[in-house]
Amino acid sequence: MNCQKIIKQAIDLHVHIGPEIIPRKFTLPGLIEYEKGKLKGIGVKNHFFPTAAMAKPSAKNEFPFIVHSVVLNHYAGGFNQDIIRASSELSGRPIIVWFPTLHAEKFLRSQKFEIPEEWVDLKMRRKLKLRLTEGIKPLSIFSGNKAISEEAKGVLRAIKENNAILATGHLSWQESRELVKFAVKTSRIKKIIITHPIYQKINMPIEIQKELASLGAKIEHCYSMHSIDKIAISKIIGQIKKVGANNCILSSDAGQVFSKSPSESLVDFISLLNQKGITENEIKTMLIKNPARLVRQYSAR
Repeated sequence: MNCQKIIKQAIDLHVHIGPEIIPRKFTLPGLIEYEKGKLKGIGVKNHFFPTAAMAKPSAKNEFPFIVHSVVLNHYAGGFNQDIIRASSELSGRPIIVWFPTLHAEKFLRSQKFEIPEEWVDLKMRRKLKLRLTEGIKPLSIFSGNKAISEEAKGVLRAIKENNAILATGHLSWQESRELVKFAVKTSRIKKIIITHPIYQKINMPIEIQKELASLGAKIEHCYSMHSIDKIAISKIIGQIKKVGANNCILSSDAGQVFSKSPSESLVDFISLLNQKGITENEIKTMLIKNPARLVRQYSAR
């Protein structure tokens, strides 16, 4: 398998960029310059700020092309429809809207600090003012009676109206399940990513992954789950095989100061997957074909 040739056609939809409170390897211009000619497209992510505001005008047909995003943490106003509209207006293609990550209820309550310590290099950690989770209001898609809140419904309307891609962020798997069912059946949203459901703080059961895949959602598998969170490659492969490569995407989830670049991370990832039983065709489906369908600029109305 020619890994470099595959990576040149790859669209990595999960790459962290700065400036951010969490130290990052790249700003957007630095990332584009480093990955020029190495990746076809990159979806950029920032836990604190919308990425479209960081962009400079770029030439048509420039590679890697950039897919912008906004993460619905408190820093962007939480369940804020207006930030979705503003980000979409500034972007030349559909954006990714991540539901809360740092401030998702289950995620926030599972740790002492707002920013997980393992996300930050030990040397950098000493310089950061890590905020305790006490006093931070958790964000949930549910209202008091466990129904989808009006705020969350408003976000789904904005995603639909702006032809954006819904990503579940760090919501609990129970929230993600109800959100996706409502998004598909009521809001008629077609482009959905289940964000790294294998992550220990989400731990979505395989049967739920299959259920959401049957509704059209793509199940994301990230290299960071192995490189940072130490999940065995065999477990990642087991989940891919059970859900099916046609229902999955691969991404790096790179951008940490201590991590390799996105393209280098993906080379390592697909090499390990291929060595342990994922075929070249399955890799191309998850890294090229399925991400391309998500970022295609068709109208979902």
